[in-house]
Parts: sequence; C-alpha cells; structure tokens
Amino acid sequence: MGKKRVTSYDVAKLAGVSRSVVSAVLNDTPGIGVSAETRENVLAAIRELNYHVDAQARSMKTGRSMSLAAFGDTRHPLFMRLLEGMQQECETHGYHILLCSPGHRPDGEARDELVDLYRQRKIDGIVTLDDTSYHDEEWAAKVSEAGVPYVSVEGYAEAEGVCSVLADYKGSVELALEYLLRPGTPQLLAPVYAEVYHNGVRSWAERTRREAYTSWCGERGMSPFWFRLPELKGRVDWEEWLLKLSEIGKPMPPLLVNWSSGIPDLYRAASKLGLHIGEELRVMAADNTIQGHRLSLPALSCVEIPYVGMGQEAVRRVLKLIEAGAAPEKAGKIWLPAVLRAGESA
Repeated sequence: MGKKRVTSYDVAKLAGVSRSVVSAVLNDTPGIGVSAETRENVLAAIRELNYHVDAQARSMKTGRSMSLAAFGDTRHPLFMRLLEGMQQECETHGYHILLCSPGHRPDGEARDELVDLYRQRKIDGIVTLDDTSYHDEEWAAKVSEAGVPYVSVEGYAEAEGVCSVLADYKGSVELALEYLLRPGTPQLLAPVYAEVYHNGVRSWAERTRREAYTSWCGERGMSPFWFRLPELKGRVDWEEWLLKLSEIGKPMPPLLVNWSSGIPDLYRAASKLGLHIGEELRVMAADNTIQGHRLSLPALSCVEIPYVGMGQEAVRRVLKLIEAGAAPEKAGKIWLPAVLRAGESA
C-alpha cells in the first residue's frame, strides 16, 4: 500500500491551528491576520511533513491554473532575456511559465491556441514578445472578446486598447548622444547616425530612433548626418562609409549605430583601414542585442534595451489584470528606460 498523502488537515493538526489559517499562510490571503509566530509554526509543520499543495485541487477552488503563457520566437536571444525576467517575477508570485512558440506554424494559428488554453483554464494570462511595429487588430479583438489578461512586449506602441510594455527608444538615443558628447570628449562635430537594416521596411522603433537623433541635433544647432546600410547575408559593408567619415575632418565625428549586431563588421573594416576604435573612431550602439559590451574588443559602449526588466514588468502587469479583472481596453502603456553600458569604444 502506498504512503498516505499529506493534506492541509495534517499540517493544521501538527501546527495546532485551523485549516483556514494554513490556507491563509499558503496563499497570503488578505483580511486574515496571522502572527509571525503562528506563520512560522505552520511553515515548520509544512517542512516536517513535506507537504505540497495539490495544484489541481487549488485550481478547482480558485479557478486559476497559476500558469502564464509566454509567446515568442525561441530562436531569438531577446526572447530568452525576456523569459529570464518573467521567470524571476513568476517565482515571486508562485506562478509557472508555459513556453509557446509559433515554430513552423503561421503566427495567427499559434496565437489562437493561446486563447484556447485560456478557455480550458490551463493558463491565466498571456505575454507575447512582438516586433516593435506589431499591431494586429484581429488578435487584439480575440483576446478582448475572450477576456484574456494580456500584455504585449514591444507591440501596439501606437495603438490603444492593448496593455504594452515598451522601451523608451527616444530616450535611449538621447542617452547615447549625451554620452558621446559628454564633457572631456571631442565635441567639434555632431555624431553621425548609421542605420543598419535587413529590409526596406522601417519599424516604429527605427523611426523613433531616427527622429530622436535629428531632433537632438536640431535642438543644439547641429546639422544631423545619417545614412543607411543594408545587412546582406549577415554582413554589413562599412568600408566606403568609413572612408567618407574620415574625409569629414579630424578628429572624425563619433558614430552611433542603431544595432550592435552591425558592430563586428564595423570593427573589421576599421582595422583594415588602420582606424583604432575608441581613438580615431569613437563608436557607440543604440542597442545591445548581442551583448556587445562583453563580446567586443575594445569593449563596446552602448545603451541596452532592458528586456529582463520588461519581462518582469509584463508579469506584474498581467497579474494586476488577473486580480482586478481589468478589461484590456483600460490598460495603458508602460515605458522603461534604456541602460547605459559604458565601454572603451567611445
């Protein structure tokens, strides 16, 4: 015969309290006062009996699965960093993460499964990592109609009705430019802005970055100078532009690049032309997608989009929606500032 399963009744009996007190300790139930001594007695009894909460029974009682769906491309390093933040915050609140990825399926089909999981009470809410220009009205309508507590990270920046956790891309560029022209550095010319791109479509984030750059220069009476470079087959050809920058004058103007993923090719081209990074050419990136401040030599100066913090905030926000039963259309935008990573390149 198998060992008898330990129940909350056994915990209550050993601790000398009622089952409602055990429940209050386990669930931090508001309105039920439990002294520190009583709480410790209950926790000691739980440890001694090796008691574990019956998740299925609790789900039937509370109507909650204590799980959140995290949806994104598992091949993308930014999704992994978002998950790190989500996991940290979920552990604090006793929640688990159900990892969901579109894989080879159409994005819409994969997202529809999330709504089905919510209706089946297998998840209590959804967090998605979206492209910065993501704005799918049909998907927003589906989660709203189903009443799903939902938060988009990076998506719906220009749309109302969906709770979004967003990076302050305008502030990130301003932070980078202020660092490039900080006291004690050559300030004869405005920084040059280089926009690396994969295709002809410019996202909301890239538009915001460019506008922030031109506005910052204009407010200081500086003439903005920017150019675009394609990333073809994973490579960026910098040589022609570095030669043009060297012709502008000495010292060369500092260079702000939108993506750190374009920096390795920039370093190679500079080396080929005999330009020392951090000396003849001061460089900074407006993001830190590939953790360039740790992987490059000289160490890259950059501003980092706080994906770990965005994951934490997304969980906090979706849990508030779960607790309050707030309708998605009442949710707003949460903007998080970028983080400066000072290196040797600027």
